[in-house]
Amino acid sequence: LAEAKKPPQDATSKADTMALIAEAEAEAAEAEALAAAARARARAARLRRELRDVEAGTAETAEEAADADEDAADSDEAKVEDADADTVTVTETDESDTAVTGADEAQTDKEEADSDDIESGDSDVTDATETEQEASDETPGDAESEFESADSRRRLRWLSLSVAWKAAVILLICVFVGASGYMVWQHHESTERNQRIANFVAGARQGVVNMTSLDFNRAKEDVQRVIDSSTGQFRDDFQQRSKDFTTVVEQSKVVTQGTVNAAAVQSIDGNSALVLVAATSRITNAAGAKDEPRRWRLRVTVTEDGGQYKMSKLEFIP
Repeated sequence: LAEAKKPPQDATSKADTMALIAEAEAEAAEAEALAAAARARARAARLRRELRDVEAGTAETAEEAADADEDAADSDEAKVEDADADTVTVTETDESDTAVTGADEAQTDKEEADSDDIESGDSDVTDATETEQEASDETPGDAESEFESADSRRRLRWLSLSVAWKAAVILLICVFVGASGYMVWQHHESTERNQRIANFVAGARQGVVNMTSLDFNRAKEDVQRVIDSSTGQFRDDFQQRSKDFTTVVEQSKVVTQGTVNAAAVQSIDGNSALVLVAATSRITNAAGAKDEPRRWRLRVTVTEDGGQYKMSKLEFIP
């Protein structure tokens, strides 16, 4: 009976062993998952640090991050080895041959996992090295590009300032030249106007003096002098009456001497001007007047005629 019962016990022992093996494999898979998750987190942290290092342009920080990642990978591998060792220990406590076989298979799986971890760690280290190399390669170029950009901006600023200063200087020169030209033109216009006013006043003075200065002894010459200093309709009318006027002067034995006290231009219209004149004449004649003063207020129209300023109209103002 004892021998008949042995097979069932062996079968039970084998089933327990298989259960233990399955449990060990599950624990190994869980340990591998934990190790993989830890590696993934470590790699993500490393990549974030590398990104910050690249942005800051510090290659030393990237190297330290790579060393930290290697330490994390070693720690993860140690954790996996500890988990696998615990699994092997649980498996080896069973004295059956099948348990030993399962432990060997678990050991084989562990070695494969370790091999994968080592390869993954090497790959991570290689990636970190390449990233650091890329960062170190890119940093000088970026710095040079930024320096060139800043230098270009400075040159553009200086160029803009230079152009602005030149434009301002040219503008000031143009304004100065324009103002100077305007002042010269104004001075010329003022001088020319003043000269014309003086000429009109001189023409009015001369015409009035000729009209109020007569001597019966030389009446014809005096009348001709009045004609020569006049123009226009006034000249024509006076010339027509010149003989009668000469006869009256000679018969009356008139002697007059005229002077102009004041004269001013009232208005200018083209080549003519209206001049107000205040004059005095002293008269001596056959009627008994002897050097009597007489005052006159006259409105004389003076016209430019061939460069000469002559009377063209004469009005007495009461």
